Amino acid sequence: MKERIDVLVPGMCADDSTSPYDSFIREDLENRILLINEQITDVVVDEQVMCILRWNAEDKDLPVDKRKTITIYLNSEGGSSFDGQALIDVILASKTKVRTVGLGMVASMAYLIFLAGHERIGFLNTAFLQHEGEAGVSGLSASKAKETMAFFDDMENRAREYILSRTKITEENYDKFYKREWWMFSQEAKENGIVDKIIGEDCNIDCLFE
Repeated sequence: MKERIDVLVPGMCADDSTSPYDSFIREDLENRILLINEQITDVVVDEQVMCILRWNAEDKDLPVDKRKTITIYLNSEGGSSFDGQALIDVILASKTKVRTVGLGMVASMAYLIFLAGHERIGFLNTAFLQHEGEAGVSGLSASKAKETMAFFDDMENRAREYILSRTKITEENYDKFYKREWWMFSQEAKENGIVDKIIGEDCNIDCLFE
């Protein structure tokens, strides 16, 4: 029998909790279901990363098509670019399929994490936000500030290439909306190659459990 993963979803329950809801969370972990419903931080990302790495280790002797899918539900306004990128890298590297599911709002860094999914699903009213990242420097000398801003510019260029490679968004449209808050519901997101399936249009809720 495989060893149980005893990692808790951040902010959801504590080790000594015995409420029925907490038991659902533990069952979700056993079924490889994760949830991000808060800001993207190191605490949130670290637990997600450790689960994905652990499950890949458990699966290493299994063919890819025989592995149990990992599902990440996202309902977040975004957060830390550095922490979010760590999770993106692990999802992209995962040999075990990672499905991302958008709930409510999938904005900013949460949107970039969503794009990493090997399969991407939205609900009819899931709202996605793509926009320019925010960065600034203070307390640095002029030369150090220039170096730091040059690094942030490189991060923005990497984000641009990542988005273009993971969607059907054209360079023209990317540049058109770059300085704006580009909100879209799942239908528009699907047209732009952000969402693969919409629950209520392309499939029913059962597709989350396949």
